[in-house]
Amino acid sequence: MAKGFINHIIESLKRYRAKVFLIENNDRFLYRSDVQEAFNTFGIEITNGTSLEQRVRFELREPDGLLFLLSQDNTNYLEDIKRQAVAIEFSIANYFQAYHIPSILELDLSILQVLFQNQPLVGLNRKETQTFIEKIMVESKSGESVYDLDNFIEVLNAQLNEGNVNWAVVSRIIAEGISKTIGTPKFEELYAQVNKVNVVFQDILQASSHQTKNSSAVKKPRIVSKILDYINFNFRDKKIALIVVDGMALWQYELLKNHLPGIKHEKVIYSWLPSITQLSRQAIFRGDTPQTDYRQGPSSEEKLWKTYWKEKGCHEFEVAYQHEKTDFSNMDSVSKLAIVLKDLDDKMHSSTDYVDLLMLTKNWIERSKIAQIVDELISKGFTVFVTADHGNIQARGWRGLQGREKLGTNKSGSKSERHIEYSKKWLSDEFMANNPEIGDSVVMEEQAIYFKTDLSFSNKESLVTHGGAHLLEVLIPFVEIRDES
Repeated sequence: MAKGFINHIIESLKRYRAKVFLIENNDRFLYRSDVQEAFNTFGIEITNGTSLEQRVRFELREPDGLLFLLSQDNTNYLEDIKRQAVAIEFSIANYFQAYHIPSILELDLSILQVLFQNQPLVGLNRKETQTFIEKIMVESKSGESVYDLDNFIEVLNAQLNEGNVNWAVVSRIIAEGISKTIGTPKFEELYAQVNKVNVVFQDILQASSHQTKNSSAVKKPRIVSKILDYINFNFRDKKIALIVVDGMALWQYELLKNHLPGIKHEKVIYSWLPSITQLSRQAIFRGDTPQTDYRQGPSSEEKLWKTYWKEKGCHEFEVAYQHEKTDFSNMDSVSKLAIVLKDLDDKMHSSTDYVDLLMLTKNWIERSKIAQIVDELISKGFTVFVTADHGNIQARGWRGLQGREKLGTNKSGSKSERHIEYSKKWLSDEFMANNPEIGDSVVMEEQAIYFKTDLSFSNKESLVTHGGAHLLEVLIPFVEIRDES
């Protein structure tokens, strides 16, 4: 894990107490795509595009994150940007003073991490540096790299101790940790840490839920119900394609992202609560608060999608919706395209644990041809957005519903084992009165009861599902992808 090294750089730059940095980087280390992805995990966006592109990123920057604008001349910016920024020169040599810099500049981040942790007291020349690198690389190939769980915990705790926790950063750190430890001895301990973090998240979620639902969508959608308003405000006159991957958690996006073409701007947003498809995906396509009497299905989603854009002034022929199967043969007149990919959610529900789902996700990435879909859309002039309606969780069974407890539980039509909704309020009250031991593990909203811990209404020892309020279900990816040219 390269985050110890990257995190050290970030901490040194945070001493400037600025949100925007104008950076001259002559060694071009910060121009590397893998470096930019590593910084993005910590809520730092690095952009080296045109002046117009940098202006757009400046205007749409995250209030809780940092923005690095790269330029050969950091004085060449408009005055309003300069007033809010600090101008610096960056060199990797400031952090690797013992090595021959040209010899290490293009090394993989994992190797740089080892070099960073083992810096000699005496400077090495070119030959000595290369000899040391060869030794490190031989050792790294001699066995599987071991995930640094201690560093994961340290970095996570540092984020949680910030005055204002950036949950996008926290969730990315967790997603990377999960994706790299599934099926290893480190996973159980890491997952226990995630559940501890979830306790903190639930307090924040409860306090900020109303504000999130009513947040502005101008700079980013904070919740799925604001996705369409964000796209309409910022891409009204452009060709856009919204791909909704049913049930894709952030850790699964970690596996997917390196397969996707184009320039990616990655955000983390909230699903609707509870995280059932009927509500959360409806919220996406309605572009508003979901309705309880809605009947989930492709035809309903298509109607919502077309209604939204027609109300914004689009013609019927400009709006299209596709479910599972994609056909781009008649796209010349289409400017607003929605695609729903459902089969990853099916694989999730068939999984016993994340080991199963990891294998199935890797298989899905290849078989779904999502990378080719995105590439073709970009080639046709679309700006592509990839998101999910909810994530998923490896849950433990509390127990299944018994006898009278099942009475009136089909109100929402949800098949989730994390969520039940009774037809009458007195039925949900009766259920909780008879089962007080789960009081601290659930959320009650009207007739609905759903878990905020990793429990489920199931007799299974382990299962993968969704429908509750755990951070793994609620915090999901929202990614803008455009042409690299």
